[in-house]
Amino acid sequence: MMPVLDRPLRHVVFRIDGRRIPGARSVALVGSFNRWDSAAELLRRDPDGWWTADVLLVPGEYEYLFLVDGMPWNDPLDDGRMANAWGGHYSLRVVV
Repeated sequence: MMPVLDRPLRHVVFRIDGRRIPGARSVALVGSFNRWDSAAELLRRDPDGWWTADVLLVPGEYEYLFLVDGMPWNDPLDDGRMANAWGGHYSLRVVV
């Protein structure tokens, strides 16, 4: 989905609980909003153990995944799921 420049940007927070991914060394956020680029959005590990990224997005619906040490993970806090071409699912985030 390409952004429409006359629509306002929203701060969108993506988080995953570090207890779900013990021992993780890196977590990246990939999705339709960053052309699935694993270097575009790296999550930071917060003192509370959660991995977090803040992204500016225009309102719309976005497919995405977390890459935990290079392995794809769905977001347990997503707004839904969408089947992908490889027999799995993408997480969905709806930005209003």
